[in-house]
Amino acid sequence: MIDKYVISGINEIWYHLKKYKDRTDEWRADFYDVEEQLICSFEGDEETMERLQSDEETYAMVTEMVDIAINMLGVDFVL
Repeated sequence: MIDKYVISGINEIWYHLKKYKDRTDEWRADFYDVEEQLICSFEGDEETMERLQSDEETYAMVTEMVDIAINMLGVDFVL
């Protein structure tokens, strides 16, 4: 299942991802800016699920992905 979220800040990504930390089924969450440009995606793989268990690791993971989107993909997203 793919869940899609339109967000206006990095804190919203963190908030939505925390809902997935106890899921055991396959999942994917796509995050878009208000102009519906894809910012980043997360899946329920082993590394992601492990990092979701800690608030600090979740925030670090989100920050890393948003940095990649901004720097490498050219996403114009205001944090």
